Amino acid sequence: MSIKKKTFFIILTVSLIISYLPVAIYAEDNTANSIKLEDKKDSSEKTNKLTLKQAIEEAMENNHHVKSAVATLPISEANIIIAKYRPNPYVFSYRENAKGGAMHPSDITKDFEVGRKRYWRIRLAKEQVSKTELEIAKVLWEVHTQVHSTYAALSTGIDFLNLAKARTDFYKSLVDIAEKRFQAGDISKLELDRAKMQLLSAENDFSEFTGKLKRARVDFNHILGRESYSEIDLENPEELKPKIKIDEYEPIKNILSEALSKRIEVAILEKDFGIARAQIKKAQWERIPNLNLQAGPVKPNINDHYWGAYTGLGTELPLFNRKQGEIKQAKAQVAYLEKERERIEHDINIDVANSLQDLKVREEQVQRFEGNLLSQSENILELIKEGYKQGKLSLTDVLNAEQQNRDLRQKYLESLLNYQLALASLEYAVGVPLYGLTEK
Repeated sequence: MSIKKKTFFIILTVSLIISYLPVAIYAEDNTANSIKLEDKKDSSEKTNKLTLKQAIEEAMENNHHVKSAVATLPISEANIIIAKYRPNPYVFSYRENAKGGAMHPSDITKDFEVGRKRYWRIRLAKEQVSKTELEIAKVLWEVHTQVHSTYAALSTGIDFLNLAKARTDFYKSLVDIAEKRFQAGDISKLELDRAKMQLLSAENDFSEFTGKLKRARVDFNHILGRESYSEIDLENPEELKPKIKIDEYEPIKNILSEALSKRIEVAILEKDFGIARAQIKKAQWERIPNLNLQAGPVKPNINDHYWGAYTGLGTELPLFNRKQGEIKQAKAQVAYLEKERERIEHDINIDVANSLQDLKVREEQVQRFEGNLLSQSENILELIKEGYKQGKLSLTDVLNAEQQNRDLRQKYLESLLNYQLALASLEYAVGVPLYGLTEK
């Protein structure tokens, strides 16, 4: 599965959780980020939380796509050795079958390259090695962006799962209250059944989301190069929220102005130019034919005992093949790369502008949730639940309040996820990490 497909799968999994998850408030014991996707273990076992930086560093060392890309470098470097080859000499022997013909017991022939053919072969091979190194760097940068996106998606997904657990606990307590009121004759059997149905729905959702998140964890482990079911303890999404506004981030001005020079695609394109120009030079020099020198001892007549030496000089006649096709192809490649440069620069400018604007929007969305909005929503729900317990409010009042609180919590976590996805997109667009926005 390709890097982009894996990223899409994990984010899609978490998105499905978001789209179906009827989340509720955090439990009183603050269960957020306490629920792991592993089997229950001794509470004395503690693990250090894996930060985003640590996850990226781990992927740079252990990701299988990275290892595969790095393994291509020796293949490319071998072309330099091949390019340095010189023509081998030929040794042969023959005799003339004609009566009294000459005898050649040992002859040698050697081709000599004329001009700078070997130089441009080596130059071309070195340009290709440089391009391979840049392509490896591009894979590393893609993995960096992939880890950033999937880390945020999985971290937020775990919090969604925690909220699903909190919702299940909420409805368990609500059913307990409803049963007591039913036994006291305060409510009907229908109202008790409604509460039980909400609990059953919450339990089914929690079970389904646990399985989906486990699969997402397996894929995230694969990105890091870990075993499928390795334990993961990620930072709370709260730790990933913006610590500083993008407009207040001083380095951003230079980063935006230097985006074209930082993008690896531009550097790869420049190497393509170097390769094409080297191919032109190589083909132009190859139009000059090589010289072939022959020498060896000869017995002019097989019937006498006189020996002598002979030499010969030959060359190819470039009548039909003058490398005109290779030269035209390389020149056409240069013309194509000129157009490709314009396209890449145009796309990068658009990517940077769109990603920057998207990040600002996501930043504003997160900031709207700052303050006491979330805690006030929890308090209101608890008050309504207490009012239902005392018989002052109906079950419908409780369900409506829970729905409103659920939507608020869900939108908050969605805003945190969208902010990190927008940040990862901007990082890729400008070609450098932007840790300073989420770390002080």
